[in-house]
Amino acid sequence: MDLTKLKPGDDHYIAYVGPPTQYDFMGATQFRLLCTLGLRAKSKFLDFGCGSLRAGRLFIPYLNKGNYFGIEPNKWLINDAKKNDLGEDLFRLKLPSFDYNMNFECDMFNTKFNFIVAQSIFSHTGVALIEKTLQNFYAVLEDDGLIVATFIHGEKNYERDDWVYPACVVYTEERISKFIEDANLFGCPIPWYHPRQSWYVLAKKQELLPNENMKKYLLGAVLNDEVFRESVIE
Repeated sequence: MDLTKLKPGDDHYIAYVGPPTQYDFMGATQFRLLCTLGLRAKSKFLDFGCGSLRAGRLFIPYLNKGNYFGIEPNKWLINDAKKNDLGEDLFRLKLPSFDYNMNFECDMFNTKFNFIVAQSIFSHTGVALIEKTLQNFYAVLEDDGLIVATFIHGEKNYERDDWVYPACVVYTEERISKFIEDANLFGCPIPWYHPRQSWYVLAKKQELLPNENMKKYLLGAVLNDEVFRESVIE
């Protein structure tokens, strides 16, 4: 498959979830970030909007059996990833759990999570859906757990409540902070590299957030790759 012939949003499991030529990078950068923040094999991990397991194909083998949970309304994406990338044997060995609801619900697994990731979810999500999702994250997050999510910064706020895909929505930093505060969470942006969006870390306790000294380890730089040259601070 020539990925350069596919466009983001095309009806293919690699392209549907974003720029197809960056599929491997976008999975790898999530895995690197979560491990840097403390994810370990014993962690209970929720991949919210897991898509075609772009990141899941790294998390599932790494985590202990039964510790990976994914929510994705498009079941065909997971099926195609299983068929083409992961295989039935890995699923039998690691027993990942999936739910296919379209309601942004998170409590169907009857477990609390040490880490939740929502990469490129709030870049397509209207106001009411962000508020609902963050409230649902709060309900299933361990007291010492972390949420890692991306937003797109902009000068104006998207005002509607709907889901927008594959188009994107933007919010000001002030509005993002208000979303976090209204969900009874604490949060801060981190400098981890993303080619289009901005990473945030959220927690139930402010002391769990990375401080300024810690942020110097949260850069996500990519060496020896011209495509991501801007990630390296000269």
